[in-house]
Amino acid sequence: MKIKDIVFLTIFLVVAGAGLYVVTTVDVMKKIERTESIMKSILFGIKEGPHEYFPTHAEITEEELKEINVTKIAEEIGKGITVKKKEKLFEIEQKTKEALNITKQKLEEEMRLKHTKTKARVAKLVKLENLPQKFKPLKKVLHEPFKMGACELCHVSAGAKPGKLITKNIEELCYKCHKVRYNKKYDHKPVKQGRCTDCHDPHQSNLNNLIKGKSVNNLCLNCHKPGNKKRIKKIADMSGAYKHKPAEKSCVECHEAHTADYSKLLKDDGKMNLCLDCHSKLEKHVDMKKWIENVKYKHGAITDSKRKCLECHNPHSTNHKGILKKQQVKMCLTCHDKEVKADEDGYMLMNMAKHLKDNPNWHKPIKDVKKEGGCAACHNPHGSNHFSILRRSYTTDFYTDIKKKGKDFICFKCHKPEKFTTKLTEKVTKFRDGEVNLHYLHVSNKKGRACRVCHDEHASKYPHLIRRYTEFGGIKFPMRYVATDTGGSCQPACHKKYEYDRVNQRNKFSEDVFKK
Repeated sequence: MKIKDIVFLTIFLVVAGAGLYVVTTVDVMKKIERTESIMKSILFGIKEGPHEYFPTHAEITEEELKEINVTKIAEEIGKGITVKKKEKLFEIEQKTKEALNITKQKLEEEMRLKHTKTKARVAKLVKLENLPQKFKPLKKVLHEPFKMGACELCHVSAGAKPGKLITKNIEELCYKCHKVRYNKKYDHKPVKQGRCTDCHDPHQSNLNNLIKGKSVNNLCLNCHKPGNKKRIKKIADMSGAYKHKPAEKSCVECHEAHTADYSKLLKDDGKMNLCLDCHSKLEKHVDMKKWIENVKYKHGAITDSKRKCLECHNPHSTNHKGILKKQQVKMCLTCHDKEVKADEDGYMLMNMAKHLKDNPNWHKPIKDVKKEGGCAACHNPHGSNHFSILRRSYTTDFYTDIKKKGKDFICFKCHKPEKFTTKLTEKVTKFRDGEVNLHYLHVSNKKGRACRVCHDEHASKYPHLIRRYTEFGGIKFPMRYVATDTGGSCQPACHKKYEYDRVNQRNKFSEDVFKK
């Protein structure tokens, strides 16, 4: 090797060695500085304790975590911690354990706060008999500090204005003792604004929880009744003839007084869940939750609507039975004022409002809601195991055997079966020719006609709810019914024109006629 090459190689090795030294030294120094920054942040946190927020910019990467020997660092830190710091760490550890062991019972005990004389040890106690006259006679429920005579817990006793509150902020004053804060989704406005004394008397009351007013409802309705002076829009009208029993008992049966996770401070979703909390447990009352879930035919007003129970019912009070928002038939017609698709088969239900308007002779339950029951006399608005949510069975067929199948028909809920099972009569029905019961003639044999063949269940232009048209095999044909003072006539496609008269019999009937 030439001298020139040896010199070049020597210079190269020196430069390379120096470069490697610089690189390794800088890398190590950066790591030392990084570790120092992290450890300072950790030590600062230990020193200040868990109750003080401290900012840190020591964001540790995954690679750094892998390189840190946590056990060794802990041992090194432990060597440098004084006895005082160890006590502080022990205290932090104990408080952490206590926080983790808080039970539901302890939280409830805190909510049911009981002031003690220990809290009042620095206050000058005033005997109850020495209280100002305005507090007498004493009421049933006394605020604990007031009962102990520890006025100085809340009031200043000396100075230019004795009796003045120790702080202007009522919320801050109350929360000194009442530690549980309200932090759910919806807050009662007075709570949110710290106006505790809008609802609670700070000294004494005749109601639990130091409620102001004659009752809980009296207090709530001061703000929430219609036409209230504060112009609050969320109102509850309790003046109706029919009142919801829980609402009549107390607003807090359904509402939270301070804060809630549901709109309008309700204890649960008010569209249905809250209602079913009670209406699944009432004595002598169907389990409504199971009923709605399990019935074969469901009412869309409950299952498909946005407001569910609240579509039809007012949760407070109304002038309509069942605390319905409107008179029952009008309530139904708020949806059935147009064609509606039936849930059971997708068939389009008629525009019932138009049908009633066009046909002045109404079925009695619709005509006299108060006495006969309205739509709900035949239909169950909460669902049914019978088609068209009927309360009892019925048929969609043209022919039916009334004797075998018709005993449980919804029609016989009101109409006496004797009208259809008596062959000869002068009393049980007016639909007769002399003594021959024409109802019996139409329904008694195997090809007996169903009620709906001749009668409209809701309304008609003709007496006795006689249809204008009936349908057979998908074809509509006219009934051509004409009424007289003592009878009438009809001429549908199923037979020639027949007249009948209750006084002067028009037709002769053989026994064979009744067997057809």
